[in-house]
Amino acid sequence: MNSIIMKARNSETKEALILFVSLLGLISNYFCVLLVDRATSYMLIVVKFVIFCGDTMYYKKRVCAYCGKGFYATAPGQKYCSYECREKAQREKRREYRRRRFRRGRGYSPKPKPGDKCIRCGYDISHALEYSHEVHGFLCANCHRLIHSGSERRMRNAVRGYPVKLLGALYDPGFPHEPIRCYLCKQLVTPAIWEMHHMIPRSVGSNYLGMEDVVIVCANCHRILTRANNIIERYFVKFLNSELNPYYPHYTTLNQYEKLSLAIKLEIIRSFYQFLREKWNEILSQLRQSVNNDLS
Repeated sequence: MNSIIMKARNSETKEALILFVSLLGLISNYFCVLLVDRATSYMLIVVKFVIFCGDTMYYKKRVCAYCGKGFYATAPGQKYCSYECREKAQREKRREYRRRRFRRGRGYSPKPKPGDKCIRCGYDISHALEYSHEVHGFLCANCHRLIHSGSERRMRNAVRGYPVKLLGALYDPGFPHEPIRCYLCKQLVTPAIWEMHHMIPRSVGSNYLGMEDVVIVCANCHRILTRANNIIERYFVKFLNSELNPYYPHYTTLNQYEKLSLAIKLEIIRSFYQFLREKWNEILSQLRQSVNNDLS
């Protein structure tokens, strides 16, 4: 059996196998409706995707959206034949976006200064302020999100199916409901405002952690988490040296934390965000106090 499959990989019968498995999938879908045994129906659904013995699952032949080469996809939504093509396509997309902004006269956005506030709601923490070319003034990230609510796909997913996709993340009120409050400031949020923040940066490999690494916050708190690094790091050091740290007193410094595995980091960082939720109002007051000191 294995020898036949190996020959099929290097021959023109590969497409015939794909057609055969597609027909098998149609038959399995028909029988899945008739079968009472749920486990058997799930097994038939999986069979229609498996073409070769091994870990790789292939889908029908597609054309790369960047280089135009034909390839067999290994994921349902795969559009590019390789990682390099995907990176090049995303880089060109970002460049074209900047060109369009420059042509519309929006190539430059002024930075907020101490004393600036959101012209709609009066939010006064400069870390969350963004310049809006629509109103020609500064808006907080939440108000700015209401103007640019995101793509149609993001809004559609935010309304349907997201409770299942967010299983494992930190958010209020918890599965199976939609996020209705920011996890940190506890403000009521809508699908246009809440965002996903990765507690462990993706640059250090947190992509493998899935939704366990995600916390659902409002846009304002997301900007503060990413821009007020000094104060967040100071509270993190305080947390590591407290009994709230699940690995206290073994790992109490940043150098020790950085050398840990992702699994242990995840356990520590999830406990830290629960600690951060209780201290968030204190952090916001310190940020406002720093702005007042700059004005004086």
